[in-house]
Amino acid sequence: KPIMANEITRAKVLEAVLGERERQDYLHGDSNLNNTDADWFVILGEEVGEVAKDILEHDREHMFREVIECAAVCFAWAEAFINNEVVLKD
Repeated sequence: KPIMANEITRAKVLEAVLGERERQDYLHGDSNLNNTDADWFVILGEEVGEVAKDILEHDREHMFREVIECAAVCFAWAEAFINNEVVLKD
């Protein structure tokens, strides 16, 4: 694939992940600020389980949504590191 096509694909994926993050914030508010690493891992595990279910059911359309949700949970977990000043802010 040409490099430009990769950039467009990445932009579409990132747009979907950011949209899912907005949805998660709307549903859960700032409750994510209090999650422990164990909480994040359990949340992510639940989402990964949904992907596994879609694999078994050959439901690729729904699987894409679940993969995006997994990525958004990881994104939120990474945000928590920064918000809790675990990593240095640039």
